[in-house]
Amino acid sequence: MSTNYIIRPAVPAQDFSALAELLTVVGPQPITAASLFEWEANNPSGQIRRRWVAAAPDGRLVGYGVALHPAHAADGRFQLWVCVHPAHRQQGLGAQLAETAWSFAREQGATLLTSDVREECPACLRFAEQRGFAIAHHLFESVIDLHTFDERPFARVIAEVETSGIRLTSLAAEGDTETARRKLHDLNYACVLDDPATQGSFPDFDELNEMWNQASWFVPEGQLLAVDGERYVGLAAVGYFQESNSMYNLMTGVDKAYRGRQIAQALKLQSIRFAKAYGADSIRTHNDSQNGPMLAINCKLGYQPRPGEYRLIKKV
Repeated sequence: MSTNYIIRPAVPAQDFSALAELLTVVGPQPITAASLFEWEANNPSGQIRRRWVAAAPDGRLVGYGVALHPAHAADGRFQLWVCVHPAHRQQGLGAQLAETAWSFAREQGATLLTSDVREECPACLRFAEQRGFAIAHHLFESVIDLHTFDERPFARVIAEVETSGIRLTSLAAEGDTETARRKLHDLNYACVLDDPATQGSFPDFDELNEMWNQASWFVPEGQLLAVDGERYVGLAAVGYFQESNSMYNLMTGVDKAYRGRQIAQALKLQSIRFAKAYGADSIRTHNDSQNGPMLAINCKLGYQPRPGEYRLIKKV
């Protein structure tokens, strides 16, 4: 085990540029220092968060760890995550970072730990399993190349949904008012807690609204809605990420009473239209392996599979 690494608390102004480079190396999507500062600014009351970096003897950042208790999470629930530059693995650094994060969470009264690892990194999964984590969910990732997508085979879907009396619109078109945002929050809440990958909690309106206000990816035009009269019955939340010129479909959901009416497929198509008109190169999403209906829609639309991730859990 190497003893030449220095693990210390992360200092945003000092570390975020180098940390963004490290996270881009180890992750599936590019990360910028600006996105890290954005995350730093999102610190709602009740959230507990600590971050550490590991520096090599030459001063370069080669490791990172975080312990996080989201404000809306159940008491004792913490997210732990560590990463090490590929050139510095197998030297005990990951274990040191994991122990540092775990020690902090334990001091805060952690009773349940969650984490995630990329599907294409079996060594990462073994590392977590050796520390008592087990797979709770398998999330599939899929992507559409917007330069080659042809929506013509699906044109009838949107027409049929609208003919049935459902209005397809967006938060922007609804005026992006507080009333509209509250209705969107309530629908998000119901859909997220009904998702197979749910963690059993969801931010209240004030916390979610503050996140929307701060998030660079959030645009009201990308919050796509299905409306019956004044009732919001379906949503597709789409965010734009400039560093990859891509869209991410964070969530698609439909009120239970309105399922089986092609609304989810119509919203997926609307999200693809929006992403294409915005000038993005691609749109991607994640879905739980148990969410058969949504996976079937993605397959029908031509989403192509990519390596996903495992959501992990450990009871303390």
